[in-house]
Amino acid sequence: MCSTDIFLGLLAIIFPPIAVWVKCGVCSADSLINICLCMLGFIPGLLHAWYIIAKFPETDYDQLPQDAESGRVTYVIVQSADGSQRRVPKNSIRPAQAGYGTTASMAPPVHQDQNGTWSNGGSGSGEGSSRGAVPPTYAEAVKGDNKVQSRD
Repeated sequence: MCSTDIFLGLLAIIFPPIAVWVKCGVCSADSLINICLCMLGFIPGLLHAWYIIAKFPETDYDQLPQDAESGRVTYVIVQSADGSQRRVPKNSIRPAQAGYGTTASMAPPVHQDQNGTWSNGGSGSGEGSSRGAVPPTYAEAVKGDNKVQSRD
């Protein structure tokens, strides 16, 4: 029995229909039966409320199996050395196979120079490097920008 059910059992001692309303709803047959039993006497209504609480127990969430993916199975496409592909459930992959991406080295970055030519980024052409190039002025940067510029 969950602590919520114990609280409802104690609440039923004060007013039995409240516990039945919480479990079954206000407009249910059990609610009408409980109200009629309470009119006949407090004890029949209390016993019926306790019966309803015992009949519909609260789910004990600590005892539910914990599934990390909520019942879904995620498949990973594994490519073998001969080029064939197969689907494998994700949880059956060993950590050595679980690497993502490629094992080849990355290609050097490609940048466009100020004169419009493209070049492979060598040792000094990364972002933030200063190869003696002066950044453009504000007027050059907004040239062709059709927004209204104000001095505010």
